[in-house]
Amino acid sequence: MGFWDLFQKKKAKNIKDENLTDDKTSKELTFAKKFTAAGGRFIYIDDGDSVINTFNKISEENNWEKENVKCFSSSLSNNLSIKKTNDITEDDKLKALVIECEFLLSNSGRMLISSNQIKNNKPESLPDTLIVIARSNQFVGDVSDGMTRLKSKYSINFPTNITTINVRNKFIENDFLSYGNSAKDIYLIVSDE
Repeated sequence: MGFWDLFQKKKAKNIKDENLTDDKTSKELTFAKKFTAAGGRFIYIDDGDSVINTFNKISEENNWEKENVKCFSSSLSNNLSIKKTNDITEDDKLKALVIECEFLLSNSGRMLISSNQIKNNKPESLPDTLIVIARSNQFVGDVSDGMTRLKSKYSINFPTNITTINVRNKFIENDFLSYGNSAKDIYLIVSDE
């Protein structure tokens, strides 16, 4: 193999890597545009802030006390210093629920969730406000792509209660087509942590 052959292979690899980066960036931007256009609050954490600080700012902004925000996950409870709950139906002080998600669906601006995040609760039984915590590697193209990745992620103990949640669009809330919709007010915190 000559020098020029080696150079061409390296150049082709760099172009392929750039296309992968462009594809990831494209998914992130598409998701962010659709999510925020529907009224969602998209917060990307960079080096200067943390999920904990951002969560505290959201709680402060909404005047929530510690008993107003809960989660289903022990790790979220420990990291954010909030109470873990197993039953949200009888909690009249609950104003927001903190959850994670499986994947962020770029083509629709929705989040794919499962029993790993919401247990056996239906989306409509969740509080009106959700704080979703995700990582930047969770962006996928669509539901089909998300389900494919879900199958490979959980080859054993496949989750149940798989559904999507979407942002409540305040502009069409009174539209009869949105009647019975389980859309929520959503704060999405995306980080590389």
